[in-house]
Amino acid sequence: MELFARIRWVLRLLLVLAGWTLVLDSAWAQYPAKPIRVVVPFLAGGSPDTLLRIVAPELSAAWGQPIVVENHAGAGGNIGASVVAKAPPDGYTILFTPSGPLSLNMFLYKDMPFNPRTAFAPISVLGIMPNVLVVGSGMRAKDFHEFLAFAKANPGKLNYGSLGTGTVSHLLTGSMLAPAAGIDVVHVPYKGFPPLLADLVGGRVGFAFLDATNALPRVRQGQLRALANAHPRRFFAFPDVPTFAELGLPGIVASIWVSFVAPAGTPAEIIQTWHKELVRVSRLPEIQKKFETLGVEAWVSTPAELGRRIEDERTRWGEIIERSGMHKGS
Repeated sequence: MELFARIRWVLRLLLVLAGWTLVLDSAWAQYPAKPIRVVVPFLAGGSPDTLLRIVAPELSAAWGQPIVVENHAGAGGNIGASVVAKAPPDGYTILFTPSGPLSLNMFLYKDMPFNPRTAFAPISVLGIMPNVLVVGSGMRAKDFHEFLAFAKANPGKLNYGSLGTGTVSHLLTGSMLAPAAGIDVVHVPYKGFPPLLADLVGGRVGFAFLDATNALPRVRQGQLRALANAHPRRFFAFPDVPTFAELGLPGIVASIWVSFVAPAGTPAEIIQTWHKELVRVSRLPEIQKKFETLGVEAWVSTPAELGRRIEDERTRWGEIIERSGMHKGS
């Protein structure tokens, strides 16, 4: 009798588990059943915010639920990323970010509010754009060679802006361009793109690396001049701007990519729902046209491809940051 009792107990347990499986399957099938918030860990008006607000209406229309964009800026993106890292892994809080919080910040900050290696589940890259060296109204250089000659003739007098200490816009100059070109320039960090742009246009900083989305409209309007492109090849949005490799500095290569990630533990079915919809949206002619206008190459990766990209960036930038002396806030 004891054997039969155990068998009945096991059967009941299996039925309970099967019931929970059906409940979970039903929940995933109904996803999303309420508004989704997507956190951008930088100020409104920057590239990630702009791109997200282009695709968010398409996602909302497809799913019949609002996509609520939230900007939580600060600490190089760590504040916003932390909001998502600590959220329930139910698909209703998603992070849309460039690589900093995922790949760079772990080498720059002594006290990370989350572990980038374990906090997130990759979903997909959405777009890629080059970093472009631009000069504002305070510099007369018409091309990179004139810029370089001026910088060498004025050591310690030419300043450059960045989106913050340890950001790619900082490392590109301080850890890559300056030592490679043999120039001495002064770093001026900003808390976001709008104040950096104001000082570039106003001539209060001499130059900066901007991603194509932020640079392109200002170059077209004549507010800024693009002198060099840090993409591996000439980019469609800047066909007349040479790459650094063409200018004799092949080591200066860094493109910006923005991606969606979810809290670790988010069900694979939800990850795939996002990925499938992003593939569809990225192929819409009107979305591609908007991206091209902003100087963005639309590209949706698989979750696995994004995971590899994040790891590759950690390896590369970890070494660059270590050489720069900025490792862990040193």
